[in-house]
Amino acid sequence: MIDIVPFDVARAADIVTVWRLSKERALAPYREHHSVAEQLAFLTEVLPKRAIIDVAIDAANDRIAGFMAQAGESIEQLYLHPDYQRQGLGSRLLEIAKSRSPKRLHLYTFQRNLPAQAFYLRHGFREIGRGVAADEGLPDIEYVWEIGDSYLFRASDTGDGTPPD
Repeated sequence: MIDIVPFDVARAADIVTVWRLSKERALAPYREHHSVAEQLAFLTEVLPKRAIIDVAIDAANDRIAGFMAQAGESIEQLYLHPDYQRQGLGSRLLEIAKSRSPKRLHLYTFQRNLPAQAFYLRHGFREIGRGVAADEGLPDIEYVWEIGDSYLFRASDTGDGTPPD
């Protein structure tokens, strides 16, 4: 069972480990250019001042499965450990975000992250722009979801009624 809990600074190092692994796998070949210390500072000092951070924890082994940071309509971060992808966890986090901002959500993903693009499109997001992420210097895509946008997931996509993320 995966529990979604509020951010606890005591888990920050584990969250950064998942963040780095997920990003490096999704963007391969890619090496994170921020140090672990820089990401820890961002996660513990900057992000909590502007966003709600939800952390997914596997209750069976107390392992960080992923996290999401949401500031109003903006999903600023959403990363899952590769072992927990395509099991419905990303969909659960998106549903939490939609419950907090039920009319509109906005986010960016990297152009080379094809699975993330497909995931957001399945969940009714639509592309509204392309550019380059200032921090990483990589091409990105801007997405928006607004009430009334179609939700493209069908229960038959996975055969068991869970979203195919």
